[in-house]
Amino acid sequence: MVSTASPESSVAWAGVAPPKRLCDYQPFPFLIPRVQLNVVVDQPDSVQVTADLQLEPVDREASIPLVLRGVDLELISITLDGQALETGSYRLDEDLLEIFEPPTQPFTLRTVSRLDPQANTSLEGLYESGGMLTTQCEAEGFRRITFHPDRPDVLSRYRVRIEADRQRFPVLLSNGNEVSASVLADDASRHEVVWEDPFPKPSYLFALVAGDLREIRDRYVTATGREVTLRLHVEAGDEPFTAHAMESLKRSMEWDESVYGLEYDLDEFNTVAVRHFNMGAMENKSLNIFNSKLVLADAESATDGELERIESVVGHEYFHNWSGNRITCRDWFQLSLKEGLTVFRDQCFTADLHSEPLKRIEDAAMLRNTQFREDAGPTAHPVKPDSYQAIDNFYTTTIYEKGAELIRMLRTLLGSERFMRGMSVFFKRHDGEAATTEDFVAAVVDGAGADGLPLGFDVEQFRRWYHQAGTPHVSVKTHWDASDGRLSLTLQQSTAPTPGQESKQALVIPVLWSVLQPDGGAGEERLMVLDQDEATVVLEGLPPAAQPPVVSVFRRFSAPVTWDAGQTTDDLFVLFARDDDAFARWDAGQQLWKQLILHRAEGTPESGLESRMLDSLRQLLSDNGEQDPSVLATLLAFPGLAELESLQREADPPALERALCELRESFGHQLATMLMSRLSGVAKGLDHSWPEGQGERQLTGLVWSWLAAAGDPKALSDAAQAVHGPSMTLARAGLRALQPIDCVERDQALNSFHDRWQERPVIFDTWFSLEASTPRSDSLERIASLLRHPRYDPMAPNSVRAVLGGLASNPRVFHALDGSGYQFMAEQIIAVDQRNAITASRLAKVFSRWRTYGSERQAAVKLALSRLAAADLSTNTREVVTLMDA
Repeated sequence: MVSTASPESSVAWAGVAPPKRLCDYQPFPFLIPRVQLNVVVDQPDSVQVTADLQLEPVDREASIPLVLRGVDLELISITLDGQALETGSYRLDEDLLEIFEPPTQPFTLRTVSRLDPQANTSLEGLYESGGMLTTQCEAEGFRRITFHPDRPDVLSRYRVRIEADRQRFPVLLSNGNEVSASVLADDASRHEVVWEDPFPKPSYLFALVAGDLREIRDRYVTATGREVTLRLHVEAGDEPFTAHAMESLKRSMEWDESVYGLEYDLDEFNTVAVRHFNMGAMENKSLNIFNSKLVLADAESATDGELERIESVVGHEYFHNWSGNRITCRDWFQLSLKEGLTVFRDQCFTADLHSEPLKRIEDAAMLRNTQFREDAGPTAHPVKPDSYQAIDNFYTTTIYEKGAELIRMLRTLLGSERFMRGMSVFFKRHDGEAATTEDFVAAVVDGAGADGLPLGFDVEQFRRWYHQAGTPHVSVKTHWDASDGRLSLTLQQSTAPTPGQESKQALVIPVLWSVLQPDGGAGEERLMVLDQDEATVVLEGLPPAAQPPVVSVFRRFSAPVTWDAGQTTDDLFVLFARDDDAFARWDAGQQLWKQLILHRAEGTPESGLESRMLDSLRQLLSDNGEQDPSVLATLLAFPGLAELESLQREADPPALERALCELRESFGHQLATMLMSRLSGVAKGLDHSWPEGQGERQLTGLVWSWLAAAGDPKALSDAAQAVHGPSMTLARAGLRALQPIDCVERDQALNSFHDRWQERPVIFDTWFSLEASTPRSDSLERIASLLRHPRYDPMAPNSVRAVLGGLASNPRVFHALDGSGYQFMAEQIIAVDQRNAITASRLAKVFSRWRTYGSERQAAVKLALSRLAAADLSTNTREVVTLMDA
């Protein structure tokens, strides 16, 4: 699944169950080899579910109580092997059904229950969305459909019959292959479809969709010659925007066959686009359900980045068929087993199809601005947590993106060939099982070590990455013996304390490094395994020189760490100009940008450093400079605001935003001629269809932002006019260029975008986000009015995130010293929590860095947190708020 002060005490809150702990895990005492569901849709507010569970006690010697989960279900009847259970033989509480003395031999339990999808605003279980019924069962939503253990280690084969009105619900979908479809013999207005999934799966992978949908059909022939029917289901009118997603699916299927040898295993693959969806997408076996934003797209309605994102997410959910579905998680503490691995796989998919170096930079930047921020705050947690209150709160960048980095480190340590041998062992050994992260690491190292060669690192020590929270920091000190040409690197690692983990142990950290040659690029790339608190590596035989050679470290972002390599400004400019590793070159530039921006934010611009940076940029922009527009745009891009905040002694987001605007304006003035020349040079590629032309469009947007900041009238006009053009990439680039500037063009462009796209909710959410994040003197009043806009849908997480996420990314407004932005956000989180706890709990994390602010802002955030703490909150949001105040 794809994945966004007072009181002082942090004790558990009343009325909430104690946290679940990894150390308490026990296997479920019953097997459930088969589940048969009969789902009868009477009305959107009344669905009856008959569930037949075939149960087999694991222990045949003693009768163990059977405990099933159920939320917001009306139990109509319950029978065991056809006999009605007497009232005294079971108890029904608010969220569980317990049968006191079930048989010690295999038996069938039937429950008949009724639920109301229209009243289900949580968007978990079975709920109504735009007239259709759909499901979201990960992590614990199946209990909102029928009584069941609802845990990932209970694997069953499912047979599902769905019955509904033919006119209102002409499309009836579930997992597996369609077995039969017919009109009811006694009522021609109703029909039924039966689905059979031959592969055992946990309940969180169950899916059902019933609605009036349009079908786009295609086919894929597997490597062994089997034909698979591909069906994509959307609302009427959305059919023209599905081609990209369908082609992405076929590319994903081909890639998984060619790289991993993994073939799709059923006769059909269905995808459904849903407007009301908490997540990005869900990998339900053979019936993927997507947030509409990640399906409906073409070049006019989505940016280049969004098209690549859709391709990546389609791939991610498809790749789950093996890394998540055929092999699933034993328990939710193992969540990164499927998500970290599948993120790694979708990252490699995108890198193979496009640019591996630029993809690596993109992933590193994302990690630094989101996961590192998470690691440094009150919600920091390991890739494999040891406890949780609400599992929905752990669908985080730590589980997903950091989890992917752990797998990437294994590949770096083992080498690609040995790593892929290990992956093959994992898929064969654990097919059809609910596995653990320990199982994964063991399988990979077993496969890698089959050649009898040493691994080169301690496996048990590597596993610490799964259990230890926080971002390690590596200090690199160099010693140069000029006479002998000997270079010594001494590396030290440390990890700061995180909540609940004061003491940290040394990790296995792969360090790819090289030495730049005097005449050009880097020399031989070497791997050092840092597995002690301190270690030294020596390189002999370098050419004697008075000055030490320039060292390039953590090439390709070889580990998810921060580092200080002691590089001088001269070293950084050399790396920025000459390093042959794209990531290391970009990283050197980022370090220089950070120095410039932080000095400006403090009111002490470094004129000498800015002058040197201008000279370096002139070289990049010259006719003999960087020719690839994608690379050039990446090198010119500023660091993210979150990463910059982490470098300040007292984080001051508004001051950082002002510094960014000042630098754009200054450099836009001084580089105007060269920037305009580059615009002319890339103009002929702007109309090329994705993925071609994306570098030209990316560079155009960046140049517009610099020239517009400098007040260039043509850039202002071109940026505004782009809103009317055929490229969403250029339209959004123009809006972003204009956004920080109080000018007529900005208001005209925003109004034009509003009028053009107000009938398309998937796109119109972008307008909500732009409006909410645009700095104005009356921004808070405008944001409040957005929540009353006739196109705003409070039940759609996309709309909520667009407005409130836009506010959080508007530093001048959200971080106003009077606390008005914080108070407004707290009020909205309380309101959202009444409807959708998952969305609210994620919004609450916008306060996670409050202790890094100055005293005045800290006091303002504490008042907002007090307001949240005093409210009647869900378990999800209460857990986050409590962690904030711990």
